[in-house]
Amino acid sequence: MLVICEDCAKKYNIDENKIKGGSARFSCQECGHIIVVKKPPKNVAPVKETADIKESQVKSDPAIGGSEGMSQRPASQGASGIATTKEGKGWPISAYLFLTLVTGFFVISGTFSYLYLKYIPEIINQQIELRTTAIAQSFAGVIQKPLLVRNYLQVNKEAQRTSALPGVAYAAVTNKRGIVIAGFFSDLNRFDRQFVMDVKKKGFPKKIIKANALPAGMKENSKQISVGGQTVLDHVIALPNKEGEVHVAVYVSEIDDAIRNVLLSPLTLSLVGGVLFVGFIIFLLLTRSITKPTRQLTDMANRISLGEMDLSITPRGPREMRELAVAFERMRYSVKAALDRLKK
Repeated sequence: MLVICEDCAKKYNIDENKIKGGSARFSCQECGHIIVVKKPPKNVAPVKETADIKESQVKSDPAIGGSEGMSQRPASQGASGIATTKEGKGWPISAYLFLTLVTGFFVISGTFSYLYLKYIPEIINQQIELRTTAIAQSFAGVIQKPLLVRNYLQVNKEAQRTSALPGVAYAAVTNKRGIVIAGFFSDLNRFDRQFVMDVKKKGFPKKIIKANALPAGMKENSKQISVGGQTVLDHVIALPNKEGEVHVAVYVSEIDDAIRNVLLSPLTLSLVGGVLFVGFIIFLLLTRSITKPTRQLTDMANRISLGEMDLSITPRGPREMRELAVAFERMRYSVKAALDRLKK
């Protein structure tokens, strides 16, 4: 353990293993100053320097132990006088900052994806169901009177008009015996070829009506079904006096395609690209503001360790880096002052 006299700066090498208790004291060989030595923790390695003291000059501390608790030995010093260590291994600060940026991006993206998959489809399905229900109720209200007077021509006109509404797949009406008296598709070209051929040959398929049969005791019901390769939401409403049922379907795949087009639109991609660009700029600024002062401070410390004690360390960078630079400057000044005293 290296001990330096506060008055004359003479150095002594003390074997801390022979200190009984926590501290001991002895008088300086040069100036007679009383030096109190505290035993360092076990994980602190002793520093070797050139110094010699006599055991007879060590005075015991009554509270701690006698002079036998200490001994001295000459310390050796390397030819250069500077301890050399291998450069530390590990990632640079820029790698940690980049990892943080990438992790944050994926966390935010994953959160938005989770929210989208959990809540957006449910909201979309609710909106589709509300729209289908509104169209079906409007259609059912319009055909009630023509259906009572057996004006099937008017019923067919209203079914055709309803099927032509945006997003509507088909509109159909059945009588009390389940016979389709009116059924129109908005655009048969959107369905499978075999399905189109069956419709042209046999008319509106009864299997669509059966796919969303109205349960007993219910006046209306909604159900997603597959029709000719298209997924639709079919809404059925029972007509008053058990005159029949009304079926109206809306394309579900059309809504999905619209959402996909919005998500992959140039505006959305531009926003994502802008966010990534801004994040990259922030990453560069953070890296520069931290790594540059760190490298400068490391270079100054290396030069001081080689004996350039007249250097002046200027604090730069964030607050923590400035505080570290101030601490290094204080240490440089103290070491320089100690060396000056030794030279005298």
